[in-house]
Amino acid sequence: MTATTTTQSERLVDLDDLTPLLKTTTSSDSARVYERLRARWGNVAPVLLEPGVPAWLVLGHRELVTVLRNEGLYARDSRNWNLLQDGTVSPGSGVGGVLAPRDGIYYVDGVRHRHLRRLVDDAFESVDEHRLASITERWCRLALDRVLAKGSADLVNEYARAVPLLVLSTMFGLEPEQARAMLGHARQVFRARGAAGGEALNAQRALIADLIASRRAEPSDDLTSAILRHPSAPTDLDAQSAVSATLILGSEFEVAWITQALRLRLRLTDPRFDGRSGGRLSAPDTLEAVLGSAPPAPNAAPRFALADTTLGGRAIRAGDAVVPGILGASAESRAAGDDIWLEPGNLSYLTWGAGPHACPARRPATVIAQIAVEEALRRLGGVTLTVPPEALSATGTLWSSVPRELPVRFEEQRPAR
Repeated sequence: MTATTTTQSERLVDLDDLTPLLKTTTSSDSARVYERLRARWGNVAPVLLEPGVPAWLVLGHRELVTVLRNEGLYARDSRNWNLLQDGTVSPGSGVGGVLAPRDGIYYVDGVRHRHLRRLVDDAFESVDEHRLASITERWCRLALDRVLAKGSADLVNEYARAVPLLVLSTMFGLEPEQARAMLGHARQVFRARGAAGGEALNAQRALIADLIASRRAEPSDDLTSAILRHPSAPTDLDAQSAVSATLILGSEFEVAWITQALRLRLRLTDPRFDGRSGGRLSAPDTLEAVLGSAPPAPNAAPRFALADTTLGGRAIRAGDAVVPGILGASAESRAAGDDIWLEPGNLSYLTWGAGPHACPARRPATVIAQIAVEEALRRLGGVTLTVPPEALSATGTLWSSVPRELPVRFEEQRPAR
């Protein structure tokens, strides 16, 4: 199949027979979905965010870097989205509720973004990694004690979701019940389905506002208090924006990263990942490989073109939504191997993004994920999947993909250190 050529006169909204973006995160063979898109359209393909809402999906590494690094041409602020401006997308719809303009580190650009980014960067700079490691180990062991007592478990919902939830609640000063509610709201937002997404956003804001008010009145030794103590004297709105993006997005993608690493180790379809038979890859190696082959965020949040331009041979109009396809660009890089931006032998860095909106929590996220995987592998001897590997399905949003479950039984229990 040859790539289809659009002309300068064609608009994104005029193209038809488009693939839903959701297929890239829910298909059992997502690589095949990307191959078909690239074969038909090239490195920048039109897709549907939801019925009637098209966007460009970036599938080439060179094009991806261009979008991520060029804030002056590709903005994160959805006030620039033509389909939101003309009423095609309602702020109360599924995808509209998720992408509607709001004040937050992932939703604004320029001076406002740099201010919020400093709050987050400086707060994470203050994190004591030894303390973070200790907190993570403690929650991992408690979670593993519970599942080992049963002899079987779903490692997604009973472990991979529990650990980041508990660690992040401790880091930010949330009570476990508050953190559990926060994660539930985040999952509703990411699903982008109907009015429930907007309602979940409002519930998130209320919960975080309460947390900020509590820490204003009584500071503590947590990241929320560290943000409030910043020398720039952040307002309550500043602090809410900084906390919400980090806490919500961090927990969702951390769950996916841990889950995918455990899936690779447990399915044993690749001997490099089989630690029980002399496999060559350690837990850190496995996590790194996951970022290149099954990243927790296959697609990043859209950017919106500020002017007419071209990208990968496509005519991009001012206001078009442009989705960075992290997994698609990673696959294209493996095939091409001639991009000047490509880090030889390591494609995992694509997951962390580039430019002004690159992930601010790379190091803490790595510490949590590595300990979660290491503790599971250390304690869970003789793990067997209770379903065939091919029966494992993904639950996906437009941006993330996580195995729905990892049901296992344990033939052997290893004591905690």
